[in-house]
Amino acid sequence: MKAGRNDPCPCGSGKKYKQCCLKAESAGDPGDLLWHRLRRVLDGLTVQLLNFADGTLGRQGMEEAWGDFHLSDDDAFDPESPHIPVFMPWFFFDWTPDQVESAIPESALGGLTVAGAYLKKKGRHLDPLLVRYIEACVRSHFSFHEVVQCAPGSGFILRDIMTGERHDVSERSGSEHARPGDILFAKVVAVDQVCMLEGCTPVLFPPIEKAPIVDLREHIGKSGRPLTAELLKDYDFEMIDVYLDIAERLLNPQIPALQNTGGEPLLFHSLIYDIDSPREAFDALKSLCLTEGEKELLARAEFDAGGGLRKVEISWQKPGNAKNKEWDNTVLGQIVIDGRALTAQVNSESRARKFQALMAERLPGGARYRTTVIESPEAMMAAAEKEGDTEEARARRAEHEALNALPEVREQMTRMLRAHYERWVHEKIPALGGKTPLQAVKTPEGREMVEALVLQIERDSQKMAPPLEPSIVKELRARLGLAKQDELPF
Repeated sequence: MKAGRNDPCPCGSGKKYKQCCLKAESAGDPGDLLWHRLRRVLDGLTVQLLNFADGTLGRQGMEEAWGDFHLSDDDAFDPESPHIPVFMPWFFFDWTPDQVESAIPESALGGLTVAGAYLKKKGRHLDPLLVRYIEACVRSHFSFHEVVQCAPGSGFILRDIMTGERHDVSERSGSEHARPGDILFAKVVAVDQVCMLEGCTPVLFPPIEKAPIVDLREHIGKSGRPLTAELLKDYDFEMIDVYLDIAERLLNPQIPALQNTGGEPLLFHSLIYDIDSPREAFDALKSLCLTEGEKELLARAEFDAGGGLRKVEISWQKPGNAKNKEWDNTVLGQIVIDGRALTAQVNSESRARKFQALMAERLPGGARYRTTVIESPEAMMAAAEKEGDTEEARARRAEHEALNALPEVREQMTRMLRAHYERWVHEKIPALGGKTPLQAVKTPEGREMVEALVLQIERDSQKMAPPLEPSIVKELRARLGLAKQDELPF
């Protein structure tokens, strides 16, 4: 029975029929009309295939497929797993029981996939368009696809990273948050002029995650055979393994081993001393600051009613920086003298020991060590999160933003970052196999990876405060011979 104008649309969009499929049917666009027809015939397909698989294979089939998908027999099937959107289509259209190790009789599916066996048994009773779609799903392969162009809410143009093929995909929800350069693991299914996604990664991969995908492509290419859908189906477990590795890392990120600018493990120390005289301590330590003299430091200091020094801050610095050659100096810590208390904040155990040695040398009789408070980066982040959006936190952010907005600060940051990326093209990058960007761009594979890294730099730069000066990336692209982002051929 045909849906009424105000009835829910049979395609499952949630809209009224008159605002969805009826509108498309009236417009007469063949591609749009076919897409809506497909949405209608696909309604309920997942439940039908799931019931068929359960009746044909039993619970054992799902468990075996889940173990194959994860390359492990230890984990039971988890219907709440974030990988379900990829696993279920793979189970229906790609998986077949292992002929040697499976406990499922070979006769259960007859060597076919679940969807193939379903068609063989019930295909003559199904809508011919649905049959064509299922057949296309069985023929197509899972692969890694790169977003070339995106029309949010409508679809995107994808390039198969493995084969180089392009697909103009109709995808309403999945295109909402995608950007050029994003990577997704999916099965692209084509029926006439309409391409759709059947199964898609639950998280978009950023460009920097491209390296293991390119490595796998090179590995498969060593077989000497063309990278066709048929060949890639032989490597579906290898591709799933790469997918799971990237997805798990993005879905469950681990805090990396953090280091300070000197390459030392990051561990925050607050060393607390009792001192006899604020002025004596200041005079003994003021030369540790290389960027400001006594006059500048005291200009921000606080004094008591009699004009005596009460509170002052000193930045502990050393010339140059081992990691960043363009830096004039390195900040080792921050010293706060407040009345008869002195607190030095440093970010490594090594720097804490050095400061204790300095205090023993410069204030041998005028300071007494009291204690050290040690806090890990994880503890500090947890405390910051717990603090939430307090007035004090907002004030600190406002102060930080105001500082970054100063022309002299922006100019200094731009100078440092420009020097960093001028040096970056000559550095050996692990993601490039230990080659420098200038070396890597000489090969097609290397050039593709360098492009991904530069695209990631552009993305990350938008989150910086202040954002990276656009001319720096433009100069970087010119130095590497890369096209502008909006001219990328992918």
